[in-house]
Amino acid sequence: MKTIGIFLASAALCASAHATVYEYDFTANIQEMVEFSPSTGTGGLVGSSSMSGNTVSVGDFVYGHFSYDTVTGLIGNFGAGPVYSASGAGNSVVANLAGHNLALASTTSDSTLVQVSNNAAILGGGDSLAIGNVQENAAASQMMVLDFFDQTGNALANDSIPGTIDASAFSQSTFYYLYTNKGNRNMMGANGALTSLTLVTAVPEADSYAMLLSGLGILGLLARRRRQK
Repeated sequence: MKTIGIFLASAALCASAHATVYEYDFTANIQEMVEFSPSTGTGGLVGSSSMSGNTVSVGDFVYGHFSYDTVTGLIGNFGAGPVYSASGAGNSVVANLAGHNLALASTTSDSTLVQVSNNAAILGGGDSLAIGNVQENAAASQMMVLDFFDQTGNALANDSIPGTIDASAFSQSTFYYLYTNKGNRNMMGANGALTSLTLVTAVPEADSYAMLLSGLGILGLLARRRRQK
């Protein structure tokens, strides 16, 4: 029995160290929009905007999908907490707004980052989990962010990328979109509360499958030994 316990404990420890990619579908309702010109210092709230090439209006619904990899590498601490990003990691944010895909065409850069802020002083001791995609092409840059915020600081256990998201643990869940025209530097921003969040799948990565199969092999070996006794 002692041998069985050692085998099972080892398998459990190894499995817990491996990655899972969590994927979610979401919807959000645009509640506020702004346009701003840094060159003139003018701008303010607007009801709609065509700056990005597509007309976006207050009241529009966003339909999107995001994913994050639980063992994405840490790139540093910025602002409210650690930021994780890695080429090839299963992190992504895609969205459609007013029937248009928000992705930029012919991108020169495209990266998705995850920031985890646990009991962050800059947030008044609150917790935040943010998954953001940043894209750039020759004409523009843009950012899409899903931000989950809890003022009580009880939603997150630490600064590591969490497993599944319990939306009820967060007091605010918000979608942010920022578009910047590189030519004139004019910017358009939109944000709105999430209206739904659905876990699509939690997919263990290849090495996790290997560990699972290894664990099953160990259990099979132990079972055969018991039968032989």
